[in-house]
Amino acid sequence: MSAPIRLRLEPRPSRAAFALVSLVCLAVAALVAALWLPWWAALACFGAISLGFHDGRRRTVGDRVPALVHVGIDRTITVTDRRGRSRNGVVDASSFVGARLTTVVWRVSDAPWWRPPDVILFLPDVVPADDFRRLRIFLRYGRSASAATRGVDAG
Repeated sequence: MSAPIRLRLEPRPSRAAFALVSLVCLAVAALVAALWLPWWAALACFGAISLGFHDGRRRTVGDRVPALVHVGIDRTITVTDRRGRSRNGVVDASSFVGARLTTVVWRVSDAPWWRPPDVILFLPDVVPADDFRRLRIFLRYGRSASAATRGVDAG
C-alpha cells in the first residue's frame, strides 16, 4: 500500500483576519465603555479584551502563524511553527470548510485529554487559490485511516 497523499501549505500572515480581529475588539471595547459598570469591572473587561486582541494578533500576523502545514488525505496533519518545531496530529471532524473561510481544528497526537484542540484559520489571502481549493477538498472528502479500511460490505 502506498503512502497517503499529503498537501504542503506555507501559510502567510493574514491582514484581512487581523483587520477583523481589530474591528471586533474595538466594537467590544466600545460596548463595554457604553455600559454602566463599576470601574474595576470595566478595567477587568478591558484587560480581557486586550488579551484577546493580543492572542488574535499573534494567530493572524504574528509568531503563531505556522510556517509549514502538511495535511494528508487520511486527515493526518503536521504543523511546523516559525521556530522550526514540528508537531503531528489528527484533523478533527469539527473543522469548518467554506468558500471564503476554512478552519482546521486538530489535536496533537500525544496531547493529554484535557488540552483543547489547536485551530488554524485559512482565509483566501493566507495560501494561493489552488492550494486553498485543494485544502478544502482534503478536509471535505478525506477519511481517517481506520474509516477508510472499514468500508461497506458488498455481501
